[in-house]
Amino acid sequence: MNILLIGAGAKILGRVEIGTGAKVGAGSVVLNDVAPHNTVAGVPAVVVGVSSEKSRIEMNQKLDCCFNI
Repeated sequence: MNILLIGAGAKILGRVEIGTGAKVGAGSVVLNDVAPHNTVAGVPAVVVGVSSEKSRIEMNQKLDCCFNI
């Protein structure tokens, strides 16, 4: 499964490839390919962080963990 995150207002220009697990910061302008698991931000977007696939945190989206339903 290919999962990535693109922040609000980000612009991806041209034939740019965004890798699996990559994150693009809000308002960023991406001009170059983004490698898998890299975080980019800025104008133009530059790498500001790298995460490994193992460091992903799976979010518990069940409501019963927080509320008495």
